[in-house]
Amino acid sequence: MRRILSLLSAYILLTACATEPPPEVPMGVGGWTTPPALSPSPSPPPPSPTPAPRVVLPDRVIPPRGRDAAVKSPLYTAPRLAKAKCPLPAIRAGSLASGKRYGAAVSACLDGIWARGFEKSGLYFKPPLRRFVPHRVKDPECGKMPRKGAAGTYCGGALTYYVLLKPSDLSPSEAAWVAEVTAHEYAHHIQEMLNILDYDGQAEYDARTTEAKNALSRRLELQAECLAGVALKAMGRAVPPLWEFRTLYQGTLDAQWVRDHGTLSTQLRWFERGYRAGGPKACDTWKAPARDVT
Repeated sequence: MRRILSLLSAYILLTACATEPPPEVPMGVGGWTTPPALSPSPSPPPPSPTPAPRVVLPDRVIPPRGRDAAVKSPLYTAPRLAKAKCPLPAIRAGSLASGKRYGAAVSACLDGIWARGFEKSGLYFKPPLRRFVPHRVKDPECGKMPRKGAAGTYCGGALTYYVLLKPSDLSPSEAAWVAEVTAHEYAHHIQEMLNILDYDGQAEYDARTTEAKNALSRRLELQAECLAGVALKAMGRAVPPLWEFRTLYQGTLDAQWVRDHGTLSTQLRWFERGYRAGGPKACDTWKAPARDVT
């Protein structure tokens, strides 16, 4: 019995010991430790965006519109056109290709001359397109070009001028003729850029009589003659001398051309005026007395 009690006591003692919790294991000593949670490093602030460079557009002179485009044009306060050095190829007898090259070279020289002139006056400039053709061709805006009976015509809707190169024009002796026609049609583009062409078109449309229309047309065309003289003077020795240009104004004109372009003597007078002045301020035909634009 005592033996049974002793065994029972031993059993109870062992059971009690088995139910005691195990001693705690100090952190980091002979046991697993939970690593400390890693706090994420703060992200660096995003770089400040580089500010876009400020685009400073140069101030541009806005040409007036309406009648002021003609009578108060920036042309009349513009300085003389700077001289240009423009080597020009020769026109070979009977060669249409050489005639086209000559006309294109004259046009390229005029591009530079007028671009610099507009820049000095603070005006926006865009050069015109140009075509040198052996016969009339169709323009999508203006129809058949050049105008029937004309050596050259400018189409404002397409910003393009057309110069007709007939077989008789394909000769070294005709260089003055090709240069003058090109410079004249280029001058109409200058009028387009300054809203003068728009004013003339509207004024002619509103005119009540044919004579009033023709009077406006003469002022427009004679101004183009003057501006052609200004530009050709700037080309210097690249083009023929003045006396060769004078010979272009001899002979007679069809009556209608006289009515809307002026007499040959009047055309020559305005051409020489621009040529001698060398600057567009000499070319205000719009305020000139009627006797000077016949």
